[in-house]
Amino acid sequence: MVSAERETREALSLREDADAMKDKLGCWSLLGASVGAVMFLTGCGGGSSALPPPPSAITVTVSPSSAMVDQGATQAFRASVTGTTNTAVTWSIQEGPAGGSITSAGAYTAPSTAGTFHIVATSQADSSKSATAAITVPPVSVAVSPPATMVDQGATASFSANVSGTVINTSVTWSVQEGAAGGTVSSAGAYTAPLTAGVFHVVATSRADPTKSGVATTTVPAVSVSVSPMSDTLGPNGPRTFVATVSGTVVNTNVTWSIVEGTAGGSITNSGMYTAPTTTGTFHVVATDVADPSAGAEATVTVVSSGFAPTDNMETPRAGHTATLLPNGKVLIAGGTDGSSTLQSAEIFDPATNTFSATGNMTSARVNHTATLLANGKVLLSGGDQGSPGTVLATVELYDPATETFAATGPMVFARTLHTATLLANGKVLLSGGSGSSAPALATAELYDPATGTFTSTGSLAFARFNHAAALLANGKVLVAGGDLESFAVLGSAELYDPALGRFNGTGSMGSRDTFTLTLLPNGKALAAGGFNVVGDCTTGCSQIPLSDVDLYDPSAGAFTAANNMVHAHGGHTATMLPSGKVLIVGGGTFAVEVFDPASGTFSLTGSLEVARTGHTATLLNDARVLVTGGLTGGTALSTAEIYK
Repeated sequence: MVSAERETREALSLREDADAMKDKLGCWSLLGASVGAVMFLTGCGGGSSALPPPPSAITVTVSPSSAMVDQGATQAFRASVTGTTNTAVTWSIQEGPAGGSITSAGAYTAPSTAGTFHIVATSQADSSKSATAAITVPPVSVAVSPPATMVDQGATASFSANVSGTVINTSVTWSVQEGAAGGTVSSAGAYTAPLTAGVFHVVATSRADPTKSGVATTTVPAVSVSVSPMSDTLGPNGPRTFVATVSGTVVNTNVTWSIVEGTAGGSITNSGMYTAPTTTGTFHVVATDVADPSAGAEATVTVVSSGFAPTDNMETPRAGHTATLLPNGKVLIAGGTDGSSTLQSAEIFDPATNTFSATGNMTSARVNHTATLLANGKVLLSGGDQGSPGTVLATVELYDPATETFAATGPMVFARTLHTATLLANGKVLLSGGSGSSAPALATAELYDPATGTFTSTGSLAFARFNHAAALLANGKVLVAGGDLESFAVLGSAELYDPALGRFNGTGSMGSRDTFTLTLLPNGKALAAGGFNVVGDCTTGCSQIPLSDVDLYDPSAGAFTAANNMVHAHGGHTATMLPSGKVLIVGGGTFAVEVFDPASGTFSLTGSLEVARTGHTATLLNDARVLVTGGLTGGTALSTAEIYK
């Protein structure tokens, strides 16, 4: 009995202890009594019988999951661990040291070999849990820039090398694949071509991986020579400076000059200054490279019976000036520009001595003016400008050859420049068009009367125009044609001025042109030759195109017809009627000179100018020679003069 009670008390005590433990821990407890195999199950939360959730699984991820890393370069990786409060990882490389190295912070450094490697992040909470990232380490490669180029013999070209796939050593060793025969290259990639033609290869080899290299191809051309001009037409003893250009080498660009026909073909200096022989024929000038005598070039010279020879220089460089044959056979050269200022000076050319000498100054400096020989032997110089906007002149003056002085006359009704002046059969002078002080193009015209020394207005042009041309026809009327309208719209229209009626009437049209020549031919027709046309919109940008086009005006039909073109394009040239009835076309941006034959209607080359020029003058002398003075070449005003014979 006692024993049974003791067991009961012990069981109750155990139960009380279990309840106390349940309250303390708040969890399930399992208690057992050794006596009677009594078991008690007690639960948390008021005795609920539900089981607690199982613990979460541990996972590991690596970011980025893959990467490309150059040899020796570093890439940062990050590991993320979930399912545990211990998020630390241990980093390692699956391939061991051959796959690179990685720090405890995930900083990976690629090995100096190419391949695919793997880094591993292992959970420190559960070493059975890990993640892997794949790393591609590329091979070293070398690229050379430029990959191909042409280098003259003895010249230098710079190459650069780009080494990719590694950061350990990006330097290269330079070499020439063909060895010394292919040239030399410095440690900085400066290549010097050999003195032989061929195709060679410059090589950049990686110092980090000598098995890797890049190649550039260099083409070294053969030496060649060209001569300018390649051909020319000259008169007896005519001069021409030939220029030789040696390409393909920078070592020695000198040439030796010779004439295939020897002294019978003329003479030439070491600098290429050629003088034609006195005999006509075809001759050949040769330039031979000094460094490579196998390289040379040849120019053909045709010597004809007429051509230019240099004469005495003017006192002053001039362009946009006037030249007038005086009754005494001398030539008055007046005004113009020397390239920097407008000239007031004048000078006289004496055909007897072929020399220039100063004469009295004009009353005003002027350029782009006109000069007209009057019936009384004096020269009328009208208008022009002083080289800048707002300086268009209305002033006029007379040159008296007897006193070699200038005196004011006029003035004109309208200030004008780039106009025309035509001596009429009645002795008066017609001034037409031009550009004014406030108007880009003028339609006005006026007459100068030498008897009174005054100007009066006459009929207006149908079209305002400047840079046009005018010619007195055999019927006494004046043909005015071409030129520029406002905004440099080039005109092809033409008009006739009738002195009897004092007005202009329209006549046929020609090809649009300005700064051209209009010459009355022996057959009564007028030759409109060359000039410029404009391509593009001049408000935004345009360009002048020199023309070889030619039109003939027939007064009986009142119309223009296209004629045979000139051999070369000419603009800003001169046209001079020769005693033979032929027309001499000189210069206009070229040294080429040609002759128009009205009988055949064709142009043919004659002896060239020594110097290409535009904006010059050409004057027929009493001895049938033609004096050409000044003008521009390459934008420079010339003081030189030449005589055609």
